[in-house]
Amino acid sequence: MSRYLLDTNVISDPLKPRPSDSLLAWLDDQADEDLFTSSLNLAEIWSGVLELPVSRRRREMETWFTGPRARRHSFAADCWSSMKRGIGVGRLMSDGVKAGRPRSPVDMIVAAVAEANDCILVTDNEKHFAGLKFINPMRAAK
Repeated sequence: MSRYLLDTNVISDPLKPRPSDSLLAWLDDQADEDLFTSSLNLAEIWSGVLELPVSRRRREMETWFTGPRARRHSFAADCWSSMKRGIGVGRLMSDGVKAGRPRSPVDMIVAAVAEANDCILVTDNEKHFAGLKFINPMRAAK
């Protein structure tokens, strides 16, 4: 059994007019109790919803975000300097610099949350997380 931390693009893709079929199939194969989000991802999504002009689409998004279909399993994004097993944003960022791949602090917070909670990151942003443990169930759709 694996636990998965869903990146923002994975959480929001099913809400698109044309969602990734391979992602939807992958999500259908997972048990709800194995899928997680972080508070950072939820903040990114909510920010995007609030930036939409008042419209039917925004109301639908607000209902989705606050309604019964919203992700219930969430981790706090508090791993900036976690030393548990050497996990932390600082380490992930410095590893990226050493490998010639400087990394975004926001992306590394998400990666650190996944590591700290023994989750596999699920993302479509392979370039942002190169060298880290992740899967991309949307790859087949590209």
